[in-house]
This record gives sequence, structure tokens and C-alpha cells, in this order.
Amino acid sequence: MKRILIAIDGSENSKKALIKAREVASFNMSDVFILTVIENHKGNPLSASEENYNETTKSNILRGEEILKEALEIFNDYDGNVKADYRVGDTAEKIIEVVEERNIDLIVMGRRGLGTFSRTFLGSISNRVLNNVRTSVLIVK
Repeated sequence: MKRILIAIDGSENSKKALIKAREVASFNMSDVFILTVIENHKGNPLSASEENYNETTKSNILRGEEILKEALEIFNDYDGNVKADYRVGDTAEKIIEVVEERNIDLIVMGRRGLGTFSRTFLGSISNRVLNNVRTSVLIVK
């Protein structure tokens, strides 16, 4: 596995995914790409105004940058190539987009602990990614 994508959201499970991905990447000196996705809430009636939407987006971007900064600390002394970035949009779609753009060999992501009803009704990001890529996916609990 030459290229590993780690999809994170700042949760405890995504921190576990970072640690597991570092372990896997170390075996092959893989290139690592860390991604966080900032949901795009444009058109959401709760965002009410363009000004509110812009402020919320700025705040979310700052939070995403902080999540990436913390993630990079886990790879601080890693000898391979590590890059981190954020995208704005639908989380599963952006993860799939990056997998295709970067020719990723393995996706590592945390699993959110949704109940059966919530998972069925809402769908999970990990499930959407898993079912829409040809790449191997490691879901960390």
C-alpha cells in the first residue's frame, strides 16, 4: 500500500483511526493523506442569512484546520510523506473524490457508534464510502 487516506472528523474514533493508520503506514513507508471534510450547509433554512452562513463556514474551517493540526502531531516523526487538507461539501462524496484523485490504496476511518435505526434511516459515511469505492477500507472502532 503506497498511498493511504485517513478521513477524520476530530472524534475519538477518528483519533484511533489515525493511530492505526500510522501503524499500517509504517510497515510500507506509505504516503499518507489526512482529510477532514467541512459539511456545506448552504441552502439550509437554519443558516437563515448569507452572513450567518459565511460566519458558520469560517468557524467550521478554523475547526477543520485545528483537527488537521492535531492529526499531524501523530505523524510528527513519521519518515514518509504526509499531507493534510480539508474539503468543503458532502463528507462521503469528498472522501470518494479524493480517493479517485490521489489513486488511494487504502482508506482508514473511524466508525461512528450510531444505533441500528439511526444507521438505517440516516446512512453512515463509512457505509457510503465502503460501498462506492474499489479501494480497501479499514474502519477502526
